Amino acid sequence: MGQREGDGNPLAPLFNPRWSEAPTSPDDTRLEENSPSPVQTVTAKASVSAFDREPTTLESLQEEVNALINQNKSLADCYKFLLTTFQALENNMKVVQEPHIKDTQDLKDEHTTLTSEIQHLQRLQGQPPPETTTTPTPQRPILPLPTVTWAQKAARAPSAPLPTSSQNKKHPTSVLTKHHRTLVIERNGTSLRDNSNNLTIRNAINSAIKKSLIATIEFTTNHNVKLITKDNTPAISVLKAHCLVIEEAIRANIPAATCLRKDEIWHKVIIHNIPTSSSFNTVQSEVQDFNPGIHLPCPPQSFTTEAQCSKKSGSTMVLTIADKDAATKALSSGLSLTGRKFKVQKYLSFGLETQCNTCWAFGHQTSVCTNDTHCNLCAGEHPAYLHTCGHSDCPTKGKQCLHTTLKCSNC
Repeated sequence: MGQREGDGNPLAPLFNPRWSEAPTSPDDTRLEENSPSPVQTVTAKASVSAFDREPTTLESLQEEVNALINQNKSLADCYKFLLTTFQALENNMKVVQEPHIKDTQDLKDEHTTLTSEIQHLQRLQGQPPPETTTTPTPQRPILPLPTVTWAQKAARAPSAPLPTSSQNKKHPTSVLTKHHRTLVIERNGTSLRDNSNNLTIRNAINSAIKKSLIATIEFTTNHNVKLITKDNTPAISVLKAHCLVIEEAIRANIPAATCLRKDEIWHKVIIHNIPTSSSFNTVQSEVQDFNPGIHLPCPPQSFTTEAQCSKKSGSTMVLTIADKDAATKALSSGLSLTGRKFKVQKYLSFGLETQCNTCWAFGHQTSVCTNDTHCNLCAGEHPAYLHTCGHSDCPTKGKQCLHTTLKCSNC
């Protein structure tokens, strides 16, 4: 076994008995001069500043103070430099970030505008607006597909109709009607001169506007002139863009022209027994003043001449009413004129090419026909729906059969 240090070791130094002796006096706490100290002490270096020690001379103190002042100035300059640098960096960051912030805001505004336009278009088409929430939809478990044979599918599926030719064709673009392509040159009712024809008037107007916009020319029964534009050329646009030059061409080629206007759908009615002492202007003002909602865009017209009217106490006039509802009201309630209430009838326009469906003659309407009824198949004196074949074994009735020989009642 190992022995403790100093136990029975003849080479160990002798214990100094003086350490264990009690000091004879309070001051006797020092060790012997030749004995080593059990505690090693380290002396700290004293930090001596320029203000702690006594200056040797005034000049040295002044130099140290100046050095400290210069050191503080350099620190202040460094602080100012750092502050200026940070401010410059901050301004640079603002300059760099502001365009990005503005671009981001512009993109947000554009996205909002496009979203609102899409929703508006979907509402017009009858589709529900898209959901703005982005909640995740729960995923359904994928089920195995049922095993169905092609024979079962064919037996269960209905026969699909074959696509028709109308479905394969694309919808054509909307074409303007003749009414929307017509301009009317109103005249005072006098006849046109003999050298006036469709080609002369059309070429004169197209030369004036320097474009081939007018396609055809038509003359009305009251000697007005209709200008019909090309397909898909609105008459109102031609009137707005070339009104002055067209009017100049009209003055040079169409005498007694009063105005140029767009074609309007007017409604004509007939009023009977108007006193011949009332002029056309008097009748027009009376109708408009005493019948609210009635507007006559043009003076009334008479079926007879002034000489014939002078021999009668009353005459029949044609009134042109601008509004359809006003014309319907006049037909049902009549019109107030010269202190009396007059009945109104619907005006039926007809010409030499108008054919009646009752007697099959030309020149009048079916509603005013007073002639005998004729069949349009055999010219017999019976309506067409009562037409029968002369053969007893033919059941055809009211229409043409193999035994029918067509005949015209006019011929």
